[in-house]
Amino acid sequence: MTVAATTVDQKQGTVDAALPETKQSRLVVCITGMPGAGKSTASEVSASMGFEVFRMGDDVRMEAERRKLIPSDENLGLIMLQLRQAGGPVAIANLSRRRIEKDSKSSFVLVDGIRNMNEFLEFKKLGRAVLVSVHASPERRYKFLQGRGRSDSPSTFQSFESRDRRELSVGIGEPIALADEVIINNGSVEDLKKDVSALLRSLKQKFSSDWK
Repeated sequence: MTVAATTVDQKQGTVDAALPETKQSRLVVCITGMPGAGKSTASEVSASMGFEVFRMGDDVRMEAERRKLIPSDENLGLIMLQLRQAGGPVAIANLSRRRIEKDSKSSFVLVDGIRNMNEFLEFKKLGRAVLVSVHASPERRYKFLQGRGRSDSPSTFQSFESRDRRELSVGIGEPIALADEVIINNGSVEDLKKDVSALLRSLKQKFSSDWK
């Protein structure tokens, strides 16, 4: 089931006509949610709908590769915290934003991995930004992460809870609570895909209508 917290117009208002062209020509959908909530499924759906997908976690993985570290949950979590400690709360968002500015060729962009509101504000510099939160229960998220079998998948529920606490420590609770749109992931994967598709279709139609 998809729940609309607020509409884009209510949250963003109208855009000043004097803003740069990039502000008027790009829709930036920013996805937030706890680990395993369904963000990667949302990203997959968006890619099939013409969105260019940029995952903030990729910047952390690239840093792990640069340091020649195994991309385990522990190592990636430590690098994530170190980058934020050195560069502030928008350190990783800055890396992702620069990648988008350099590589994006689409009017529709999806950013996967918002962890604090400062990051979302950073992506608002790229265009009409909408914050979408994906929710799922801890049990559901844990099973999904274990089933995914990635190098950073939690091996125990204790390590899963530790990862949750780490995410909360960098401020992820705020964007989850203040999201423009909320998707509740409590059904099948197909249900989630349908909900994501419906929301993205609505956002694209609204954006295209606004900038005709």
